[in-house]
Amino acid sequence: MRTPLRLAAAASALTLITGCGPFGDDNDDGEAAGSAEEVEHADGPLVVEGAFGGDNGFPARVSFEHVERWDDRSVLRFTVEPLGDDAHDEGDRMIKSGTFAHYDSGTWDFALIDTVGSTHYKPLADSDGYNPGSPMPQTWFVGGQFEMEAHFPLVPDDVERLTLHAAGDIPPVSGVPVVDGEPPEDPPTGEEDDAFEMEAGDTLALETRGTDVEGEPEDYVDELHPIVEHPSRTRADGGDEATVGLHADVLFELDESELTDEAADTLTEVAEQTRAEADPSQPPINVVGHTDGQGSDDHNQNLSEERANAVHEFLSEELGDDYEYETEGRAADEPVADESADDEEQREDAQATNRRVEISYTLLPEAEREAGADDGDGGGGPLESVVAEPAPFREELGEPVDSGEAQMLEGSPSEVRLDVYPFYRDGAYLVGVFGLETPEDGSAPLDRLEGTYTGGHLTAFGVRGPDEGEVLRTARVGAVPSGETNGDYLAHRQHSIFMEEGESRVGFAYFPAPPEEVDEVTLDADRFGEFTVPVE
Repeated sequence: MRTPLRLAAAASALTLITGCGPFGDDNDDGEAAGSAEEVEHADGPLVVEGAFGGDNGFPARVSFEHVERWDDRSVLRFTVEPLGDDAHDEGDRMIKSGTFAHYDSGTWDFALIDTVGSTHYKPLADSDGYNPGSPMPQTWFVGGQFEMEAHFPLVPDDVERLTLHAAGDIPPVSGVPVVDGEPPEDPPTGEEDDAFEMEAGDTLALETRGTDVEGEPEDYVDELHPIVEHPSRTRADGGDEATVGLHADVLFELDESELTDEAADTLTEVAEQTRAEADPSQPPINVVGHTDGQGSDDHNQNLSEERANAVHEFLSEELGDDYEYETEGRAADEPVADESADDEEQREDAQATNRRVEISYTLLPEAEREAGADDGDGGGGPLESVVAEPAPFREELGEPVDSGEAQMLEGSPSEVRLDVYPFYRDGAYLVGVFGLETPEDGSAPLDRLEGTYTGGHLTAFGVRGPDEGEVLRTARVGAVPSGETNGDYLAHRQHSIFMEEGESRVGFAYFPAPPEEVDEVTLDADRFGEFTVPVE
């Protein structure tokens, strides 16, 4: 499998920096402290070639220039050179139809990621659902270039590099420069029909749509939530808030609300961690009980309230009077796993995941948090990790370090080969890049490879953390909507659900970054097996 990536820019030196990791902020001046080794960043354009967007993919060579920071928004500038054998002859020109968007929607299926600030930016949209900036052409001249712009929410002044994710068979485009800019005095005036008049080497800049935005710009911004699993609990942080999900089966007997003797160890560790990092001046500490979908609504509501109250009472005794609490039960109204699987084991695993008590609170500023908390079994607290500079643009994937084969779906006519490439650090995250390839004589349907965390790709994959029993999972984008189980996760988005004979794809997932000294990790790739992967 090959995805050509070409770098065509001068490079400048930046530094790998150590800091608090994906579960906290940088230091007071906005930069993490320390210096390990220099990395080189390109100034652009960053040239990527592959199949973008929709069901069948749109082959193109795209040059990403930079992101301009205007007064009220950010503008991604890029140039599209359409490729492919599916163009048709229009006189002496080869004309290509289609869009490289999700299901031919006519919207740019891009996202910008601040991997240091753990923030995800979606393209702005007007009241009709279209993106301000360049319209998505339906007609392209193969041999010409189309200058485009896509509008995003305004990124902070201290952000100098972003990573771009595009739907399709495209690896992450890291190290996109951010520069200050302003709307051009002479905006482009080209029309889509001008493509029929283009000659080889011509460039067309289409007239942009209006700048109106539906809703507020912050509606298009999401915090990233790194997920760290521990045998007794799961932690997902975002921005200045921490959420610890305690596994109810560790605290209670089935269908009971009295804490077991074994629960004390887990809750004592959680109380120590809460004391070390919860901000008592930003109340409350929320304690919310959840059940699985078995039993009546009234029974589940009572059980969830009683379990939340039991945890609240333990915490308040441990923490004293410095904190305020809000306690409630939500029965089975907010599942985090789908309990409808036909397989009994999968169904029971989902039910166990949904039985939980969640504790959430506002974090103290990083400088005020106590060091050395959670000295029990070492799990459940923030992962000590490196916050590096955003990764530089990567010209190529490198060589696979290992591979495995498996059926993507039961009864699939062919196995799919998974190639595992070296992992690398991008800001507060560890990036796993994978190749998927079918044999020359076999096709295969695709599966999202989603585990407990449904709605995203590769959420069944996990990286073993530095502490025993700890698993690092694909980061979540924003919150899971209330009452739903499907979330959005920081991984590739491929919309075609079938691979032809001998076809190859690129996939990726972003995990919380492990500590700086970690130079290799164990990847649990679900049905494909386990792999030891170096960290670059």
